[in-house]
Amino acid sequence: MASGPQLKRRRRALISVTDKTGLENVTAVLQSYDYQLVASGGTAAYLREHGHEVIDVGDLTGFPEIFGGRVKTLHPLVFGGILGAAEEDFAAVAELNVDPIDIVICNLYDFAGAVADGGDPAAIIEKIDIGGPSLLRAAAKNHSRVCVVCDPELYEELIFECNSNDGFPSADFRMRMAAATFALVTDYDAQIAEWFFRDEAQDLAVTLRYGENPHQAAEMILPAGEDEQNPLAGMGLSQLNGKELSYNNLVDTIAALKLSLDLDGICCVAMKHTNPCGVGTGATAVEALERALRCDPDSAFGGIFAFTTKLDLAAAELLAGRFCEVILAPDFELDALARLQKKKNLRVLTYDGEIFAAVSEGMERNYGSLSLRQQEDAGFPELAEWKHVAGPAPDSDLKAGLAFLWKICKHVKSNAVVLGDKTATLGIGAGQMSRVDSTRIAVMKAGDQGIDLQGCSCASDAFFPFADSIEQLHAAGVKAVVAPGGSIRDEEVIAAAERLGVTLVHTNRRHFRH
Repeated sequence: MASGPQLKRRRRALISVTDKTGLENVTAVLQSYDYQLVASGGTAAYLREHGHEVIDVGDLTGFPEIFGGRVKTLHPLVFGGILGAAEEDFAAVAELNVDPIDIVICNLYDFAGAVADGGDPAAIIEKIDIGGPSLLRAAAKNHSRVCVVCDPELYEELIFECNSNDGFPSADFRMRMAAATFALVTDYDAQIAEWFFRDEAQDLAVTLRYGENPHQAAEMILPAGEDEQNPLAGMGLSQLNGKELSYNNLVDTIAALKLSLDLDGICCVAMKHTNPCGVGTGATAVEALERALRCDPDSAFGGIFAFTTKLDLAAAELLAGRFCEVILAPDFELDALARLQKKKNLRVLTYDGEIFAAVSEGMERNYGSLSLRQQEDAGFPELAEWKHVAGPAPDSDLKAGLAFLWKICKHVKSNAVVLGDKTATLGIGAGQMSRVDSTRIAVMKAGDQGIDLQGCSCASDAFFPFADSIEQLHAAGVKAVVAPGGSIRDEEVIAAAERLGVTLVHTNRRHFRH
């Protein structure tokens, strides 16, 4: 067994800790080697409660704690005892009563915890440790004579070292502890600096290949602290295959995911130019995909396909035979992913819905230095209070279909008209200057695919200003309509629906998307 230095004096350990985990085990070993324990404030009280004899720092220095404990250990008798380079150097300051300190055990105020708890700035500032880092740095600097321990996780090693070296740790251990201490203090100071700079943190700007058109420059702005090498991660996205996402890809991807997250069950959304061109549900991913494509397969060419479920091989095979820009799903079967990865340019992504929803909440448009911001159009509380105003009362199946189309309609550019049932869209009219034109387009889209609209339903994102759209829908075979109401001609529209035998439900809430 190696032996520590032979001393004619009693060794001393200075202890000042916030986290007292395992402290009594260390102090028991130290006192077995006849260490004199010096401690501050709460640490001294804790050690006495566990049966140890302790000298208070104030008794050592002859100076009381002041300013509510802000100044305790900052005294020449403490730091002189730590920083004295060699045993013989203390003879020169004997008249000043500076005696050596051999071990310093110290951990720091929990600054990071105070920040995480969201305390007010004054309370957080009080958790900035001053004396602790000073003690640690001094002891680490003088590791040739002093042993410093900065973490309760290191206590077992300290005990082993004391027991292996006649009560005093080896030089190798002291050097390792010094390195660990400087690393800890550096990280602690960095946390404090980051907090002070919190209002000055710069957002991360990621340059994109170009904007909506090749002659337009574009960039993606992310919150400060995001990874520039993997910016999609901050959005809850992970790219598994394909080219870099373009500006248009990102806009369409966001639109597709926002619609997907509003739907329940197994669904597929086909998105093009931020408008859904088909939405389907099913027992499997491929069944949902087939129903989504039924509505408008031509418009889905070069589009975005978003799924609410793990993508299977059957769906992958169907998609691989089409031109797609982006395919998104929460996960992919291995064989499905392998099939899609054969198309090297196809962008394949997984998403975490909770992360994406959190970071994409709210809407903003920028026009030079002018910014327009608004809250997210979130939720559908109106579905619990919608009012049947004309035609036969809807049964549960019809209500489910109307609710499904209503949720989709929120994501279609105004004026928006969506035809379908509880399993899929059958025709979509989007972005027209008049609602009757959107109605004509929705009916035309269904007709182009040879779809019989007899008995289907319709959702309109805002009120019908005239009865002409209801009449046109009825002529196409629509039997039920959900719309907000609120027109000065509501009575005329309601009367037309009643006369035609069309179920009409009012939500009293619109979902414009400009």
